[in-house]
Amino acid sequence: MDKEHSIQLPRGGKSTSTQKALRVVLLAILFHTYWPKRLSREEIIDHLAYFYGRTPIPALYRDLETLTGIQVESLPEPADPQLDEWCEQQRQFRQLAITYERHTGTFGLAQSFFTIDIGEDEARAFVALQEGFTPGTPYADAVQHLLRRWEWLFTEKSHRLLLRKRQRRARPVLIPLSPVVDYRQHEYTILVLDKALEEGVYISFAYTPLTQSWNAKPVWHEYVEPFELEYRDGHWYFTAFVFELNLFLDYRVDRIRPGTVRRASDHFSPGVRKGPGVKIRYWVSPMLASHGSLSTRLREQQVTMLENDQGAIVEGYAKSIWWAHRLLLGYGEQVKALAPQKLVDAMQESVRAMERLYEEEK
Repeated sequence: MDKEHSIQLPRGGKSTSTQKALRVVLLAILFHTYWPKRLSREEIIDHLAYFYGRTPIPALYRDLETLTGIQVESLPEPADPQLDEWCEQQRQFRQLAITYERHTGTFGLAQSFFTIDIGEDEARAFVALQEGFTPGTPYADAVQHLLRRWEWLFTEKSHRLLLRKRQRRARPVLIPLSPVVDYRQHEYTILVLDKALEEGVYISFAYTPLTQSWNAKPVWHEYVEPFELEYRDGHWYFTAFVFELNLFLDYRVDRIRPGTVRRASDHFSPGVRKGPGVKIRYWVSPMLASHGSLSTRLREQQVTMLENDQGAIVEGYAKSIWWAHRLLLGYGEQVKALAPQKLVDAMQESVRAMERLYEEEK
């Protein structure tokens, strides 16, 4: 609830006692929805502006005493060594455990008044999310923060259930989000690119191609139109339309120099430009075809099964030759590129390069 969404109710029609009761309830809700953020008395009064009249601070302090059973001056600090015992006492008395940090003048809940139970499957999913979104993965800090806010509401029974799931020997649920490189230094770049896509603004940045050393002088990419930001196979990829080349380019985000992304003042309309795409065709071995191991990785994908157990032909649209090349390399010797010729050439060059590597070892 920010200032724009502060509670504003029509005046009139409510007695003073009714208004105070509603004000106290809304104050309790405010503390719950804002956890773990602490609130100053000015922020609290601002959010509940309608309910606090000409003498808001005394009224707020009376409400805090109603919720906690303790005068504000006697509320414990967040770092009080006896806080756990006091929280348990507050729980028994059905009172809120609100702490008062004197040096910042802020208030906050030390424990949730309301709790929820989760089941076995929910516990597995929760632990999978916690363990999957490690530093460097997509929005790791934001996801972990959100999970902490959920976990704060769990009952003791639910916390014990989570502990058992974390200690399990078998790990049937894994989210393969582990980044190939450390993306922590690029978190701000990712957020800027995401915001540029959301707002539809042109950007510029310094980029070091994969074919060059990181120490090489970067290339400045001026005024490109953001199209897509994607996390795949342990890397962040940014796709943009480059006007001077009249084509879409894929950039590895970890090759964008941190701190160089610049936003232009003018905007474009997101979603208007048609995305990149190239029609490809490849053969799939009889083994993959017979097992139906043909994931839908292409747009408008079509599969034609060949007679006499000769495999299958797959057709569809990939984002680019580069993406199609990566896709087919993942299947190893079980696939063969058929079209377009640029894709065939790229696959043949990869095969020759691997052959040269192994020949060097003989």
